[in-house]
Amino acid sequence: MERLLRRPVTCMGGGEESLLGPTVQPGSLLDNAGSLTDLIRYYANVDGQEQLTIFLTENYRGHPSFLMMPSSFFYFDRLRSAKAPDIDALTYWCEKLRMVEDLSMPVAVSLSEKHPSPLNNQPPDKSMFGMFARIHRQTTWPIHFRGVKGADSSVSLLMCSGTESWQNIMEATVTVDIISTLIKSGVEPGRIGAMSPFRGQVVAIRKLLREKYYHDVNVGTIENYQAVEQDVIVLSLTRANHEFVDNDVKKRMGVFGQPKQANVAMTRAENLFIVVGDPSVMWRDPCWRQWLRFCFRNGLWYGDGLWNQMNIASLKGMKFVSTLDHTKKVDDGTNTDAILVSTLEKIHRRHQD
Repeated sequence: MERLLRRPVTCMGGGEESLLGPTVQPGSLLDNAGSLTDLIRYYANVDGQEQLTIFLTENYRGHPSFLMMPSSFFYFDRLRSAKAPDIDALTYWCEKLRMVEDLSMPVAVSLSEKHPSPLNNQPPDKSMFGMFARIHRQTTWPIHFRGVKGADSSVSLLMCSGTESWQNIMEATVTVDIISTLIKSGVEPGRIGAMSPFRGQVVAIRKLLREKYYHDVNVGTIENYQAVEQDVIVLSLTRANHEFVDNDVKKRMGVFGQPKQANVAMTRAENLFIVVGDPSVMWRDPCWRQWLRFCFRNGLWYGDGLWNQMNIASLKGMKFVSTLDHTKKVDDGTNTDAILVSTLEKIHRRHQD
């Protein structure tokens, strides 16, 4: 960041507003800093620059597929992947991903009149056969979503402590199974990171990993991963009851209704990004609903689906957009009139007809 701040920049933007604020020591010059923008302004004054406008558009971390949805959510569809391609490394990680995929069944790998969508077991509408409505499995995108129908429980109630946090044992078990599969396939434990927005889930995952003697796997909250990258990120969303989401938002916990948390969580992986979560809860959040659609149309969704929910592949009444107002509050899942497709996805998506 220092390299960028010491030269004039002409693009105005707000991508930095979607990042978590800096950790500040009490009594320091930045004691009142509330966001990365405040930190930038501080350094701008130190360098004597009267005006400073910044927009971070080039990303040197991770596969382009990791940036497709964050670009539309938080950066006005202007992110570009500047990481040099490494075919050998991509092949290696995609081979590891195939082993993870073998742990569960795909929610959908094809969509035709002969093969109805497993979301509602109904033949698809003929209007689905547009460019971004048909499901084309992207075998070279190292992303994996594992749908899990678990149950979240309060750690404060279980442990009789005053700290409010949550854990989801089923998600923690699935997360550890995925990590164990990667390690058995040859991935070094130190290259893997497990992440959750709740400290209680971090403790549960760490305990299960230690029982398997995987002491080198890094386990932490989303805040712990700010400004940190890991070859593999396995993110456990934890929340399985949508009735608690409003309380999470009020107390700035969790990842739903929290754009900054979601941005950090989606952009920490270098080579392999895996998300474990309850799709019915994710569907109620505008950002994560679009992320589910992204996984669905690209054949990246495995495990549990959206049973008894609306068919997310239907194009009736839909419109394609490239950006989403991420300041919108969590809704009830009925506002689904837009399908988000970023420019990066349009560039990199392969179609098999």
